[in-house]
Amino acid sequence: MAIIIAVMNHKGGVGKTTVAVNLGHALTRRNQRVLVVDCDPQANSSDLLLQGEPSGDSLYELYEASDEYDASNCIYPTDYERLCCLPNIEETSGLEPTMITGDTQANLSILRDRLRQPVQDRFDVVLIDCPPNMGFFVISSLYAANFVIVPVISGSRASIKGLSNAIKLIGGIQQSGNPDLRFLRLLINAVDRRTIMGRVGIDQIRTHFAADQIFETMIPTNAVFQRAEHEQKTIIRYDPAAAGSRAYRLLAQEVADICSLKV
Repeated sequence: MAIIIAVMNHKGGVGKTTVAVNLGHALTRRNQRVLVVDCDPQANSSDLLLQGEPSGDSLYELYEASDEYDASNCIYPTDYERLCCLPNIEETSGLEPTMITGDTQANLSILRDRLRQPVQDRFDVVLIDCPPNMGFFVISSLYAANFVIVPVISGSRASIKGLSNAIKLIGGIQQSGNPDLRFLRLLINAVDRRTIMGRVGIDQIRTHFAADQIFETMIPTNAVFQRAEHEQKTIIRYDPAAAGSRAYRLLAQEVADICSLKV
């Protein structure tokens, strides 16, 4: 059965899209069949993996359509072997008010109910790229997920505060809508050990959270990430020898070990 992992932190700029896309590609290199679901109406994951808006259905149709809608209609192959994308479009943001004012509980279950069955035999891992808030689409993603990865920027006090709020939200969803949801690990991102603040930031995180709540792998700050995204490529494809590429390969191995993924 596919495991579904939401990548979330309500603070922006912590690298959720970068994590979802690059971890997804790294997992495929461990023979995992991966689907990246873009739940952020900014559609950055979609842009990176599909180089533009989809030619057909998207997450918009998945939420807007009737109960009989087949999620396979909005899943597309990418240029990466074993990596697919369920894309988003900006117009999806307009659905949120209707979803909140209608039958909220039923609407929060739409993604789970329409996604889980079609992906079970087709994929090993589903990564959901969440928007930077605690709104409807984030909560809906947590209703659908089995696990949550929370990226946090090393040395950012605001990012650490966002991490604490994210963990509280995960606990609330466990109680109210998805008892199967588990906090997988927090991921320390944009690490620069050369600076005092970078080292202090890591120490602060390790002070507040237990070792088994933090991935051993940390993602280094690296200008190669920006160049890769500008070229609409994952860092592993853009520069396989980069420190960031090595970090994502190690992270993929760690995720596979924790989740007992078969290679």
